[in-house]
Amino acid sequence: MRPIFTEKINSVASDFKSVAESENSTDKKYQEKIKIGLSRFADVYMELDTEDRERVCTYFEELMDIVGLESSNGQLNKFMYGFDPNEMTNKN
Repeated sequence: MRPIFTEKINSVASDFKSVAESENSTDKKYQEKIKIGLSRFADVYMELDTEDRERVCTYFEELMDIVGLESSNGQLNKFMYGFDPNEMTNKN
């Protein structure tokens, strides 16, 4: 799985780099790249255990830290847990 992970994460890093180099980088544009990046894992998602999903999320969080993005808008939670726990809290 390591080569597959590496290829997918490198693609996300390239996406982030293209946004960073654009003249108008916004949180929304980075969040869209997160959405695209996470969708790249759809073909292997069922093969990922909790540790693998955590590793993927950690890579995304590191990229977010590099560009100063504070929120994935719940996308990492949805990837990790299948839902955004914050949405559950907001409904109560």
